[in-house]
Amino acid sequence: MRCFIILPCFNEEENIKPLIHSIDEALRPHISYKIIAVNDGSYDGTGEVLKDLSAEYPLEILGHETNMGLGVALKTGLLTVANEAFDEDFVVIMDSDNTHDPKHVLEMLDAAKRADVVVGSRYVKGGAQLNVPLHRVILSKAVNFLIKKLFCLPVNDATSGFRCFRACLIKRLFKTFKNGIIETKGFESSLELILKSINIGGVVAEVPIRLDYGVKGGVSKMRLLTTIAKYLSLIFKFKFSEFRSLCLSKIFEFYSKSESEPLKNF
Repeated sequence: MRCFIILPCFNEEENIKPLIHSIDEALRPHISYKIIAVNDGSYDGTGEVLKDLSAEYPLEILGHETNMGLGVALKTGLLTVANEAFDEDFVVIMDSDNTHDPKHVLEMLDAAKRADVVVGSRYVKGGAQLNVPLHRVILSKAVNFLIKKLFCLPVNDATSGFRCFRACLIKRLFKTFKNGIIETKGFESSLELILKSINIGGVVAEVPIRLDYGVKGGVSKMRLLTTIAKYLSLIFKFKFSEFRSLCLSKIFEFYSKSESEPLKNF
C-alpha cells in the first residue's frame, strides 16, 4: 500500500521546499509515499526547486508549458496516479502553498479505511482556519452552506482542496467520465470532483484540519469574485443536470406505464 501526494504548483518557490520536507517527516516513518508535483507553468523558480528536491525525495515532476489552471493540473496528476497506483493505494491532493499541514494526512488515511473520499474540513468540530481575511471566511461559509443545501451533501467543507481518495475510486472516475473527469479549470474543480465522486456512489467522510494562511509565502492565486462566479456556474450546471435527469425519468416512467396498461373499451 502506498500513498500518492498530488501537488499542483504555480509559482510556489517559497513554499514547496518546506512543504515537501514536512510531508516526508509526517509520512516516511509510517507509509511508503510518492509525490507527484505538477508544475503548472510557473515562471518563478518553482521548477528549479522541484528538480533539486527530486534528488532527495520520492518526487516525480510533471509540467505544463503555460499556466492551465488548477483543474487541468489536477487532471494531469490524477491521470498519472491512475496509471501507476494499485486499487489499495491512496491519493492525497494538497495545496502547494504550505497552508495544508501534512500531519493531517495520516488521520485522513485512517478515515479512508471506511470511506472512498476523505475531506480535510475547516468546518467540523476540531477544524479551524487561521489568518484568513474575514470577507473570505464569510464567503467561503456562504458558498459551502449553499452547496450543502442544494445538493444535500454529507460534507461541510466541499470547497476544501485537501482530500484523500481511494485509488480505486479515481480509476472508477476515469472509467466513468474518461477525459471529462474534471472539466473546470479553476478552484471550483475541487467541488466538481466531489460531486462526481458521489455521483458514482463514493462514500465521503470528513476529518478536521487546521488551515493557516500565516505560513504561506507569496500572494494568493485566487481571484475571489471570479472564483465565486465559477462556483455558482458549476452549481447551476449540476442542478440543471439533476432536474433534466429527473424530468426524463418521469417522462420515461409515464410512457412505460401507458404502454403496459391494457386498452379500455369506451
